[in-house]
Amino acid sequence: MVGKTDDVALCETHASDPSITLPAGTAMPRAPGLEIGKTFRGLKIRGLLGQGAMGQAYLASHVSLRVPVVIKLFRQAGIDPLSEAHLAARIGSPWVVPVLDAGIEQGMPYVMQRYVDGIDLDELLAIHDAADRSIPVATLVRFAVHVFHGLSAIHVAGVVHRDIKPPNLFLNGSGDAMVGDLGIAVDPTGTHHAAVAGTPLFIAPELWTGGHASVRSDLYSAGATLHLLWQRKPPFAAGSAMELARLHCDEPYTAPKSTDPVGAYFGAVLARLLSKTPEERPESALAAARTLERIAMPAPELRGHGDGVANVGNVVIHIEHKRIATATTDVIVSAANETMEMDTGVSGALRAAGGDEILKELRTHGPQTMGRVTWTKGGKLKCTDIAHAVAAAGGAICIQRTVLRTLFEAERRGHRPVTFPALGTGVGGVPHGLSARLVLEAIRTFASFSPRHTRSIRIALPTPETLAQWTTGLLALDADAAHR
Repeated sequence: MVGKTDDVALCETHASDPSITLPAGTAMPRAPGLEIGKTFRGLKIRGLLGQGAMGQAYLASHVSLRVPVVIKLFRQAGIDPLSEAHLAARIGSPWVVPVLDAGIEQGMPYVMQRYVDGIDLDELLAIHDAADRSIPVATLVRFAVHVFHGLSAIHVAGVVHRDIKPPNLFLNGSGDAMVGDLGIAVDPTGTHHAAVAGTPLFIAPELWTGGHASVRSDLYSAGATLHLLWQRKPPFAAGSAMELARLHCDEPYTAPKSTDPVGAYFGAVLARLLSKTPEERPESALAAARTLERIAMPAPELRGHGDGVANVGNVVIHIEHKRIATATTDVIVSAANETMEMDTGVSGALRAAGGDEILKELRTHGPQTMGRVTWTKGGKLKCTDIAHAVAAAGGAICIQRTVLRTLFEAERRGHRPVTFPALGTGVGGVPHGLSARLVLEAIRTFASFSPRHTRSIRIALPTPETLAQWTTGLLALDADAAHR
């Protein structure tokens, strides 16, 4: 994929394994890990999100509060594995992923952080790369404003991030971008190694030459990240770290040419962010945010709700009382479980109507982690494909992540109508009102990308009572738009 670095992912969308230089011969003992289905400090482990050289990350749900969290376990490697939590605890911002707890349990250093129900911007880039499409510049400008507000909060708290890159930025289902993963962040007033740290594609020139990390080195990394997200290629690319360092230090950045005034302005801002000399960059993340706010446009509003029909951007949403197994559509979304068995609720109804060949194909994929979407053919159903979304179970709610993944993949495949059930409201135990808000918000976020194909989205609801609840949710989002 364009833009991938040599870093090893620690967590699918919630943690990275930054490039940290360790002394030669340093042992990296393996953490014992956590057992799926067991509890850890009052949290039920739902699944392994990912692992890398620094440890593992798990999705868990709070047994009492029934909310999802991410647990990161670390391996001791001669550094303070809890430094991320120490620094993140200073920061309070809606644009920064918060840390909830940290400590050492049975010899295992851990950090708990808020679960972001969405996707990281590296996955967003991969989605657009696979579809051979660019992220709309207006949408990217809006995300950039959020990111710079998040960076401003980090910097005001006396922290330098040092690893701004797409995997460490998150798009939640409601459409906001957030900064996360302060795994190699530092307090610039304290003592820390001057060695190059971070991810080579995004490291500022002064760091390559032994300078200390600063607010403005974070701004450079943000500029390189935004260029990659916009152009689907990094501002500088080379076959070796040495050559990449030379390009960052010596090669002038040239902003992409654009006939669009917004694109031209955005390119000019990137040129300033990617200045070789720190003093030529904006003085602060807040200044960068203010500069981009001049061209930022709001996300499309959700409007109209006559007879259960609403519009958001170029997408039309239909809410209807209908058995989903009878739908005629390109894609039917199934409310799947982690075992991928189609034996209850929506999945059971789809199997009964569509035939056992659907289950047979699904089983070839094996059990899936929460938040995953697995695709099969539609069998005897009146659809081309089924998207099996593991959206909710035992308090771990991944509804918005699965909606975004489903819709982006449907768009990539060229599908037009997509039909959803009331995700999470069966064995997942999610109230219909909450499911409605989460699903509709994620659809609104998807619509901000101006899809070319997937412009008709239907919600098939089992009873008139649930239809009324979803209509109320639709009205509430319309009212929210009126007050933006």
